[in-house]
Amino acid sequence: MDNERLIAPKYKRLAAFLMDFILVFVLWYFMTKSDLEQVDMLMKTLDPAVEGALDMFVQALFQMLTAFLLKWLFCQTLYFCVLPAVLGNGKTLGKLLLRISLLDAGTLDEMSPSRLMLREFVGRTLLETLLVIPGIISLFMVLFSKNGKSLRDRLANTITVQDTSYLV
Repeated sequence: MDNERLIAPKYKRLAAFLMDFILVFVLWYFMTKSDLEQVDMLMKTLDPAVEGALDMFVQALFQMLTAFLLKWLFCQTLYFCVLPAVLGNGKTLGKLLLRISLLDAGTLDEMSPSRLMLREFVGRTLLETLLVIPGIISLFMVLFSKNGKSLRDRLANTITVQDTSYLV
């Protein structure tokens, strides 16, 4: 069977991404819930009449945003690296539900853990999340290229395919 017939449809990939994004967001929310309560307390106790209140607010806001970003990166990396390593074939819960898999593009075998880390940590977390422009480029690559490969797919030489193992 050629690779063109194996490639997962873009709508399935998008739906899996949205499911996974929601799960990562929920995980992130529970990790940052206490930080959000601290923000509420800061807003209640901040007195604009006190000298230096604006500086305190800006510093607290910067610390909060930094903590939120670091926790988001941690949740994203944990979800997209650990879960596919446990489930196998690069599957997240979204991919599992929609019966698509992430495989080595050259051999169509399960990718190695090091390749999974390269794709998810370097490709997704460092390139596509921290650097905005590569993330936008990757989105357009998925939407408008024939094979639908993202920047991280090209980096790690992976392919997202329909899982036909349940048919056997």
